[in-house]
Amino acid sequence: MHLGTSFWILAVLVFVFTYVNGFHDGCNVVATLIASRAMKPQPALAWAAAVELLSPFAVLLIGSSVSDTIKKLVGEAFYTAPGARQAALAFITAGILAAILWNVTTWRFGIPASSSHALIGGVAGAGMAAFGTGAISWGYFWGKVVLMIFLTPAVSFAAGFLILKLLLWLTRSASVGINRFFTYAQWVNMTFLAFNHSFNDSQKSIGIVMILLGICGGDVSVIPVWSIACAAACLACGIAFGGFKIIKTVGTGIYKVQPIHSFASQLTAGAVILSASLLGAPVSASQIVSSSIMGVGSAERYRAVHWNVAGKILISWFITIPIAGALGAVLYLVFHVIF
Repeated sequence: MHLGTSFWILAVLVFVFTYVNGFHDGCNVVATLIASRAMKPQPALAWAAAVELLSPFAVLLIGSSVSDTIKKLVGEAFYTAPGARQAALAFITAGILAAILWNVTTWRFGIPASSSHALIGGVAGAGMAAFGTGAISWGYFWGKVVLMIFLTPAVSFAAGFLILKLLLWLTRSASVGINRFFTYAQWVNMTFLAFNHSFNDSQKSIGIVMILLGICGGDVSVIPVWSIACAAACLACGIAFGGFKIIKTVGTGIYKVQPIHSFASQLTAGAVILSASLLGAPVSASQIVSSSIMGVGSAERYRAVHWNVAGKILISWFITIPIAGALGAVLYLVFHVIF
């Protein structure tokens, strides 16, 4: 089916967001690996990019519950209604651009805010401006987005705390050589974390592509393989170039991590993201990784955690959806005139 120029222009915009997402959020998966000096920055980013290039295709085997959540965030009946195409194109353009603008702003200041929440906020804000509050699937919004904003960081903090306590107890009589084990074991954990990050984040872009298909009259019953490939490539390219400001904030700004801390943090974050993906929740890698580091640091030396930095990160978690939502609504009013 011929989808038209508008579809392909906006599809490119979706994958620009995906690239920024990889650049902004993807670097979290290597932050502690680099900070603990287990691997130099460029090889770490290259390895993570290779993993993130392959893992999105797992949706063909495991399923795409996260992209289904994104697709259903705004009711399909609103953006596919007869005569709604112009408003629908303005809505989706505004939502994507709001997310990109907020991501670039937080990257500029080295704040590990959530690209996922920026996208959700932008789409929800633009959707309400375009179709009213009744267009938002509030069950998905509160249950799989807002609840997870509070739940996943709490789980990550607690799990990181307990895992490090366990590791410290198990290695209490170990020689200095145990550090070598944790140095190399991080490579496995980072692969696990990168796989789960890309599996979750790629589906957010795929979900927006499915909304675009619905707007433009395409087939929404099956996820196009080309959309998976494009999301994978853009995430991989984004992480390959790395957001070093955020790597510095996450890797060294919260706690001075050693190999054992990085190992515990990566294991925690990877497990939490995987669990959320299986539940269909579009979660934030930034939140989860940062929280796991706070938990790990607290398990060893509570006072050594840089709580002032943690506080700034926490504020960004709370303001991302409202700001991106407001920005999406304002941009919709502008693009509605254009379209």
